[in-house]
Amino acid sequence: MSLALLASTTISQVENVPHAADNDVLFEHIVRTWLREVPDSEMRELVESAAVARYFNQELLSILLGKPVQTEQFQQLASFSFVQRIDRGWLLHELLREAIANDLRLRMPERYNQLWKRCVLYYSNKLKQSARKKSVSWENAEFLYYIGNQFVQFLLKGHWISYSVEPLSQSNWMEAEQYIERRRLTVKAAQIIFVNQDTHTQESYLLTEHESLQVLNQIRFKELYELDTSCLKLIRNAKGDINGIIEIIPINERTMDYLLTEPLSSPYFNALSETVRQDLMVTENRKSGFFVKTLDVFDFSDIAMMHASLTTLINHILTTGYIVAAPISNPISHAICTSLGLDKVEGIFHREYDGITPTSYYFLDTRGNKVLNYVNKMIASFGLQEDDEKKESTLDELTQREKEVVERLLMGRSNLEVAMDLVISEATVKKHISNIFQKLDVKSRSQLIHKVSRPSTLQ
Repeated sequence: MSLALLASTTISQVENVPHAADNDVLFEHIVRTWLREVPDSEMRELVESAAVARYFNQELLSILLGKPVQTEQFQQLASFSFVQRIDRGWLLHELLREAIANDLRLRMPERYNQLWKRCVLYYSNKLKQSARKKSVSWENAEFLYYIGNQFVQFLLKGHWISYSVEPLSQSNWMEAEQYIERRRLTVKAAQIIFVNQDTHTQESYLLTEHESLQVLNQIRFKELYELDTSCLKLIRNAKGDINGIIEIIPINERTMDYLLTEPLSSPYFNALSETVRQDLMVTENRKSGFFVKTLDVFDFSDIAMMHASLTTLINHILTTGYIVAAPISNPISHAICTSLGLDKVEGIFHREYDGITPTSYYFLDTRGNKVLNYVNKMIASFGLQEDDEKKESTLDELTQREKEVVERLLMGRSNLEVAMDLVISEATVKKHISNIFQKLDVKSRSQLIHKVSRPSTLQ
């Protein structure tokens, strides 16, 4: 059965369920209906883990379950009608994923939290790896999804959102101007409503028509394009229409004079010490950080476009170590910035949006080894930092080759497959496994997986 047909069939059936307006009843019905093709309890455990993990693969599911997921098991999971293959791995149909995750949260809250925490650890260590390699991947943004508050998770949860981001240029300049005009003529208040899964209460965020116009009025095409053409990005929806504009200014010696004099940024950059400013003034072909000036979307209640702009912001956060943001003073802005780990700057304000209201800046510095402090700060609220450090210490006892063997055992590979991967004999693999078991005081692969639940520690 196709995903579309499966979804429509479920929804039509739900209409006949008593009290279907009750979310718990609705989720229970969806789970029961869709999982009829998964009668095996072990396979259902895999599906539940996949629902918590969003994007998943065989390696991650092995980590979440604390035991190897065999290739045959994974292939069976991937064959179900509600599983889709994408470039990042695999994912469940979004309606089913949300229903299963909610059902698991209600029935087995401790197990749900354990799976969630293992996801946090997995992606936090992916982020640490990227920092060491000075690279950025989509997995870094996943880390921020997991540690973000429920509002940010809500904005990022859509799997099939289709959009593209492109730089402003002469070829699309007229389209961008038409976007500004269209936006100005249709400006309106926007309300975002979501259900807090912990309290089961409905929460809402409101951006007034006046605030929406204030955001739009900050856009400065010409002067920013002349300053640095990389400052401006256009967001297109699935139809190819421009539905958002982003202004993010790289910080270097070429842009510093502008940042010191432009009303929105000058209070912050003038308050910096001369030493800090000099550190930020790298050559113009480089960037020491970003000043996030404007994130504008055509309709702030359009979750797809909010997803697109937020993901673009996250990518900028993770590509450089120094971020300063000057959003409008609104609960939406505060929730997003603080959830992503930006701190509110005390004692420095601007009044550029309306000429009256003191408006705060938000700041994040992850330069150099500070990225590790950032990761640890973000996972500390989950009580995982101490466990994380203990596991790192345990694996320090292994040689690099032994760590490579463990990494492959975590993926469920046989001794022969490990030997072929590492271009060594199967007898050598068995010797390594014997040494690993002795050093880590385990007697089986299952015990090893339980003790070492993260391949990302094997670096």
